[in-house]
Amino acid sequence: NIQLLRDVVYLMGRTSSAEENQLFFKVSSVGSKRIHFMQKAFPTVPWIFVYRDPVQTMMSHLDPSKLGNLRGKTPQAVCLRGKSHPPKDLIRLAMDHDVSLDELSYEEFCAAHLATLCESALKGMKKSNGKGVAVEYDGLVEKLIQTVIPQHFGLDVDDAARERIRNVAKTYSKSKTENRDWVEDSKTKDVGSTPKIRKASDTFLDESYKELGKFSIK
Repeated sequence: NIQLLRDVVYLMGRTSSAEENQLFFKVSSVGSKRIHFMQKAFPTVPWIFVYRDPVQTMMSHLDPSKLGNLRGKTPQAVCLRGKSHPPKDLIRLAMDHDVSLDELSYEEFCAAHLATLCESALKGMKKSNGKGVAVEYDGLVEKLIQTVIPQHFGLDVDDAARERIRNVAKTYSKSKTENRDWVEDSKTKDVGSTPKIRKASDTFLDESYKELGKFSIK
């Protein structure tokens, strides 16, 4: 329901401060499957899709050093939650690669799931009249400061704002307990990746990763 979505966003954006007149939402990755609803509700609102090197993204889900000894159990990874009931777009993707769902390894299913998110975002960008763009993860903070916020979102970024953004970016945002400092981990993920992760990334994610580059803000 488009109007319901507008109403919820309105209610979430209410504020008692006259100085607050801009509203930003950070949506989890699976939200990319619903970009078309957001576009219908807010067709003139600019948005970005943050993407990352496929192997590094896969390692965020299936890092062997964090999964431990599974002993035949399914890894507790977000990208595998749909394995028992795969969505239609993932089924179609597997068919396009002439692979049966039952034959997909954990790594391949995870890569296929991530590919469907990227494809959904790409579809939205192609219909957005420039309102939707991709932003690669590497150097994200400076891209936000120098390009995304001032040019794509059309907002002024003064020295104080730059300092706030850089300070906030020092904290690991996914920590569920105590505050942790954010540490760059791209090289660590590359080095720690397994052959299965690299192969699955090449098979299912390489094409969408390259396509996202065509819509990417530098």
